This record gives sequence, structure tokens and C-alpha cells, in this order.
Amino acid sequence: RRKTFLLTFAFIGAISTILFAAIRSASLYWLAGVLVIVSNVAFGASWVLYYAFIPTLARDHADVVEVHQNVRLGVETWADYQFMRDRVSNTLSSHSMAIGYGAGVALLVVAAGVALAMGQSTYSMQLGMALTGLWWFCVNFFTWKYMPAQPGTPLAGDVNLFFYSWRRLGKTLHQASLLKETFKYLVSWFILSDGSSTIISLAVFMGKKKFLLNNTQLMIGAILVPLSALIGTYLWLFIQRRLNLTSKQTLLAISLLFALVPIYVLIGFSHKFGLVYQVEIWPLLIYFGLMLGATQSFSRVLYASLIPKGKESEFFSLYGITDKSSSWLGPLITGAIIENNDTRWGFVFPLVMMVIPLFVIWWVDVEKGIRDAERFSQDHTDDKDGL
Repeated sequence: RRKTFLLTFAFIGAISTILFAAIRSASLYWLAGVLVIVSNVAFGASWVLYYAFIPTLARDHADVVEVHQNVRLGVETWADYQFMRDRVSNTLSSHSMAIGYGAGVALLVVAAGVALAMGQSTYSMQLGMALTGLWWFCVNFFTWKYMPAQPGTPLAGDVNLFFYSWRRLGKTLHQASLLKETFKYLVSWFILSDGSSTIISLAVFMGKKKFLLNNTQLMIGAILVPLSALIGTYLWLFIQRRLNLTSKQTLLAISLLFALVPIYVLIGFSHKFGLVYQVEIWPLLIYFGLMLGATQSFSRVLYASLIPKGKESEFFSLYGITDKSSSWLGPLITGAIIENNDTRWGFVFPLVMMVIPLFVIWWVDVEKGIRDAERFSQDHTDDKDGL
């Protein structure tokens, strides 16, 4: 029921975002708080279900199916099949990521126009948010009509979906030792995602505090990052294909270059360059965006190859939890660091959080992880696990 739940949460999220336009007085601040919670929960849930389509669509792709048949006939090897699935997965992931960023840039431009026309008032921001909700609502009908349902095996008997899901997740966590490579990668993503999100928070804080950027300049920055991410997604897909790199090798290269962002800011202690002058902000944001979109795209493809067949939504929920559960750590630690110090010192923490995952990802044995995931999907069905 992945498609059904995807559309349900997406419509809830879209409607709750549109409703921001209905808040016209300060006395309704409590409603704004409720809408923030509902829209973010619905967005997170629909994001998980959307992610879960990538490995299933890749497995059913004509090129992948053809190579899989050739493996059975002895014409091609298992390595050829893994290479083709990885290639198709990255193509799907990169295209979907780029399309998403493109839509985001378009809506940010429209929202910026509305904000400027209305004197950058608070209500103009609310209308911008409502417009994104309206876009989300309309696109859901495209998903409803064209997205394949891909139904799985029906649940046996009269099963409570809510309790089934939590029991299934509990069983998986209890059996985590059987999927060591998958959970090793989850640890690396926990750290890496926290590092990248902390850089964004610190950059906004530094822009307002040190360079006194106004809302228009911040909006320009907000457009530059996703626009660069769109370009970076295709740039790194081209590099991967040109050099015949695996997802793991590509992600390691991107993460290494990503770590140069906090290093560059820390160089600013020299007072010569390193985000010392306002003009440096824009090229740094572009560079950051070039790495951000590609990191997100290749990381989810690498993770998708390490999860058991038929348990995509379950494992991408763990992926989403890992991503969001680390979001409090960076602001907490960097806030303590910069409270009585130069804001630059806060970039020491994301630098550490960008470097550590390099070693963890390097340590992940992808081939073993794929074999373990396939064995897990066969040995741990609902019947065998007593569900």
C-alpha cells in the first residue's frame, strides 16, 4: 500500500501548508505551530515512501531485467547485474533529485517575487509557503495517475497495520547483527547528514550576524543553493559514468570535497580569505550546492542497494529517522561552541562530522551488504518471523 500511503501523507502535507495563508492574526499563532508539525510529519512520511520506490523501480527497469536474465543464462556475471542496477538507480535518483530542485528553485523565485511585491512582510512569506503547498497538492494528481502501485504480498489474516509496522520494525532492529554493513552505513549517514545540515544553519547565522544580510540577499542564497544542487546532481552523474565509478567511490569523492567547505571558513582566521568578505558568500554557496544534491542522491542509492527486497519502506523509514534524529546534535554543540567565541569556531564540529563518515563509508563492504540483504529477505519473511 505504498502508493496509497504516499498520496495520503502528501495530500495532508499539501493542505496543511496551504492553510498558512489562512492565518491573518497573531492570536492564531497556535494554529501556525500545529500546521508546522502536521506539514513536517506528513512531508517526512511521504519522503520515506517516495524513497522506497527507487530500488523497486530500478529492479523492474528493462535494462536491469535483461542483464538479470543474461546472468541466469550464463552470458553475463553477477557483477554485471550489480553494475547495471547501480547505474539505473543513480540515473533515477539523479533525475528525480534534479527535477525536485528545479521545481524548488522555480517556486522560490515566485515566492521571492511575492515577498518583494508585498514589502517582505510576514504575510508575504506565508503566501509563499501556501503557493508551495498548492504546487504540492496539484502534482499529487500526477503521482496518483502515473505512479505504478507495485503491490506487495497481502498480509495474512486480520492484521492491524499500525501494530504490524512497529512489530516488523522491532524484529528488524533485533536482527540488526545480520545486516552489519547496512547498519554501518546508517551510522555514517547519521553523522554525515548532521554535518551538512549544521553547515547550513551556521552559514545562515553567520550571514545575518557578520555580514548583516537582508531578507532579499538571504532569498538569493536560498535560490543559489538548490540551483547549484540541480547542476551538481547531473555533474556528478556524468563524472561517475565517465570514470566508471561505483556509488561508494563517488560518494567518498563528494564527501571529501564537501569537507573543504568548513575548512575554507576556518581559513578565515587568517583574515585574508575564507569567508572574510561578503563577496565570498556567493561562490561558496554555489560550491556547497554542487556537493549537496549529489551527496543526497548517491547516498540514498548506495543505501538502497543494501536493504532487503520487499522491506524498502521499512528500511527507508530507518534512513529518515537517522537523518532527522541527528538534526538536533549539530545546533546544540555548535551553539555551545560559539556562545562566547567567534562564529568560525562552530565550523570545527561539522568538519569533524564530515571527515568521520569517510572512514565509516570506506569500511562498508558493499558486496557483502548486498548478499546479506538478499539472504535476509529470504530468511526473514512474515511467516518465518511469526508476524
